[in-house]
Amino acid sequence: MVNSFDLLSSRGMARSRPPRSPPLVPALALVLALTASPIAARVHVQSLPADAGRPAGQGVGGEDYQGHQVLKVFVADNGTLDLLRSFEGNPDVDFWTPASGLNPTVDVLVAPDVGRRLKEELTRSGASYTVNIEDVQLLVGRSGHPLTWTAYHSADDHHQYMDFIEQNYKGLCETFSIGTSTEGRDLRGVKCGLGKREVWIDGGIHAREWVSPAVVSCLIREYSQRSVNHQDLLRKHTIYMLPILNPDGYEYTRSGGSAYRRRRFWRKTRSRNPGSSCIGADPNRNFDAHWGETGSSMDPCSDIYAGSRPFSEPETRALRDFLLGRVHAMKMYISFHSYSQMLFVPYAFSKERPADYKELLRVAKAGEKAIRRTSGKAYRVGQASQLLYEAAGGSDDWAKSKAGIKYSFTFELRDKGRQGFLLSASQIEDTCTEIVAAVDTMITTSAEQDDKA
Repeated sequence: MVNSFDLLSSRGMARSRPPRSPPLVPALALVLALTASPIAARVHVQSLPADAGRPAGQGVGGEDYQGHQVLKVFVADNGTLDLLRSFEGNPDVDFWTPASGLNPTVDVLVAPDVGRRLKEELTRSGASYTVNIEDVQLLVGRSGHPLTWTAYHSADDHHQYMDFIEQNYKGLCETFSIGTSTEGRDLRGVKCGLGKREVWIDGGIHAREWVSPAVVSCLIREYSQRSVNHQDLLRKHTIYMLPILNPDGYEYTRSGGSAYRRRRFWRKTRSRNPGSSCIGADPNRNFDAHWGETGSSMDPCSDIYAGSRPFSEPETRALRDFLLGRVHAMKMYISFHSYSQMLFVPYAFSKERPADYKELLRVAKAGEKAIRRTSGKAYRVGQASQLLYEAAGGSDDWAKSKAGIKYSFTFELRDKGRQGFLLSASQIEDTCTEIVAAVDTMITTSAEQDDKA
């Protein structure tokens, strides 16, 4: 008899078929779970299949069904039945008709990854199937938020998605704000998990690098709507994710008009520089880590202008203040940029290495191997000063050297230059898949080492 709730996505809960009992409202279910469960299992927020009040067309707990299909499998013999039954209990599989042998066909809803595996095994065994519904999401409708991972979206769309996550995954995830930008936009993120070991993830420091916010929002989706796949990690960690650290610059790149070409490749913030008509500073040269030295400029018109002083930008000050307020709990810092498919270990300001460089490199290489296993893509691992160029004032160097966050990394996402800053939105999902594998691996690998220490 199950006496505690595992940390699962609500869709996963719906398919795990808990013991029949009167439906509990989410808040009450959480309270009972916390009071009845052992400490290690006190991590669940409940959203039952009978949950009321969902918008029409929305999946249980707000789950989206992008890429999901419904297969009709023709049952010719017991071997096909046994194959189908081996997928029972998988939270990404939902049998719409039972694999009982009483029907000549079985209809089954499958998520993308498990669907590919099931189709491969059916083909290998000689069984026949058809795809009844090619894209379930098209029939289900929108998921209660405008965000997708097939297009690049506005900061407002990202904020609506964060609201959606907070509303549907209370007890597991909640929104937070670290401050406001120069133009008054909220510097907003989502934290998920209930562990004491904290991880910070940010994106969108450089305005033109659109795939970065998309990937961070994908990580939010992973640790909320797909939390069933990350139970152990979320029991031990709380992950803070802020998709767009430079929202003013990001929105400027999205604005049209006659100057669109110039705006699309804008890199900096949108602050005013006294005595200059040039706007903004490079936020990734604005941190107090050898500020103003190599790889930066004191010219306000330069793309790599370091600002008038360290932390001259409200966006970088907000991140500084937030992280310094959590130095005892924050164990990892990850920042996402694009492009070039690299994974950087400190330091970038010079070829100097931190004392624990070998440990940082070990964790980074574990993440890179996870990428290769997942997608076959190759990411180069090492110091930015060795692989790319020296650059002072970066967020990862500051997180390591000044905030004291032991594990500090920067990703340069896809691609290697064929599309560069104009990476097709069709690559968002594949980039997400490989990065989820890398981040999971890096978090767990570093935690194992810390536990031994």
